[in-house]
Amino acid sequence: MKNILTLIVVFVIAGGILFQLGSRSWRVTQVPNGSKFACATCHMSAAGGDARNPFGLEVQANYLVNDDVTWNSSLANLDSDADGFSNGTELQDPTGAWRIGQPNPGEFSVVTNPGDPNSKPAPNAIKDLNGNPQEFSLSHNYPNPFNPSTKIRYSVPTAGSVNLTVYTVQGEKVFALVDQFQEAGSYEVDFTAVSAASGVYFYKLEAAGKVEVKKMNLLK
Repeated sequence: MKNILTLIVVFVIAGGILFQLGSRSWRVTQVPNGSKFACATCHMSAAGGDARNPFGLEVQANYLVNDDVTWNSSLANLDSDADGFSNGTELQDPTGAWRIGQPNPGEFSVVTNPGDPNSKPAPNAIKDLNGNPQEFSLSHNYPNPFNPSTKIRYSVPTAGSVNLTVYTVQGEKVFALVDQFQEAGSYEVDFTAVSAASGVYFYKLEAAGKVEVKKMNLLK
């Protein structure tokens, strides 16, 4: 009986040690917006301690220094889960400029998991800028040229149906970024064109009986 109890204690201790070796909860704070998915940012489950997902394997192999994660432009530019979006794009820090201790970058609500190919950004995310515009306007996208994401701002002075659509130079509609009723205001659309080829595109805003068109350049 004593031997059995001793074995149980050994297994419990060993299991705890392995869990600690496999899961480092503080690493959640060492990548931008890491708290969104907690340990599941690097592991197959939010509890951690289990197998690492593709992002976790990348970090483990190449981006650990003194047991801490080194978040930088190199790691941000990789697409660890091969879903067409870089790690930085998914974690709202495309350039890898964020550093530990700084406020989380971007929009927390649209952060996706860089280690899960089924968790990826939508082609567009619409943000209400809470403006009170007096005129209809469509701004130039930024950055431009872009790869693969860019931002488009526009303002509508009256409530109504709003359409923001992307076309090829041949006039083929390829993305419907906005197609809905919106209150009067200023808005920003995050547009990600992973599936599109390099080239010149036009985006057209239609609202309140008015139309405006701008040009953008996708450079992959």
